[in-house]
Amino acid sequence: ANLKKMVEDIRDLMDREREAERTKNELITNIAHDLRTPLTSIRGYIKGVLDGVADTEEKRQMYLRTAYESTEDMNVLLQKLFDFSRIESGNVPFHMVPVDLAEFTSVYVAKKEERDKTGRVRFHLSAVRDGSTEIYMDTEQFIRIYDNLLENSCKYAGTEPVELWIAVKAKEGRVFLEWKDNGPGVPREKLGRIFERFYRCDESRSQKGSGVGLYVVESIVKRLGGRIWAENEGGLKLTLTFPGAEEWNGENTDC
Repeated sequence: ANLKKMVEDIRDLMDREREAERTKNELITNIAHDLRTPLTSIRGYIKGVLDGVADTEEKRQMYLRTAYESTEDMNVLLQKLFDFSRIESGNVPFHMVPVDLAEFTSVYVAKKEERDKTGRVRFHLSAVRDGSTEIYMDTEQFIRIYDNLLENSCKYAGTEPVELWIAVKAKEGRVFLEWKDNGPGVPREKLGRIFERFYRCDESRSQKGSGVGLYVVESIVKRLGGRIWAENEGGLKLTLTFPGAEEWNGENTDC
């Protein structure tokens, strides 16, 4: 019996290692595919400057600005690769501190509105400011949640401006965050899969994206003791729920 269990354990370990290897290869393939677009853009525009195609100062500035924006796209993709690798390895320390989620969200939205002068994103924030929405969080990781949710809405809403309705409220010892956009939503049969590693509703890969953004979000939410789910409500609506600070039963320090 012991020998049989040992064989099963070895087989399970080999299966997990094969799955980990397949996951790593798939991630590398996805990132490499998505890096090709900004890299081609950078090379093309810089060559245009060097070859004199950009023959006015205005054109040169436009070419260089476009090339720079493409480096930003590459940076986002590489940051996703870094985040994913750290989460998969379990090598992400969380420094948990009590924070009022309503106040935190308000500051995040204000900063984004200040930086975005294009008007491509419009925020509608509804947050209860009575102290009932305090939770334990790692602030750096929570910003990562918001950045990924924002990028996901901007990428897939397919409309301009992107309208975002964000609500923070407390109920029965839990704190709820609702994030809804004005996009087309997700086909019902795909709703349950959007948090999977590398899953993209657009299988043709005609849209940019590594398919790890919402997976990273769910992973962080779980580490914070929360849950996340998706539904269609005039657009994609994501609901995140966390234990209120008084209900928190985890470590309040690095974990």
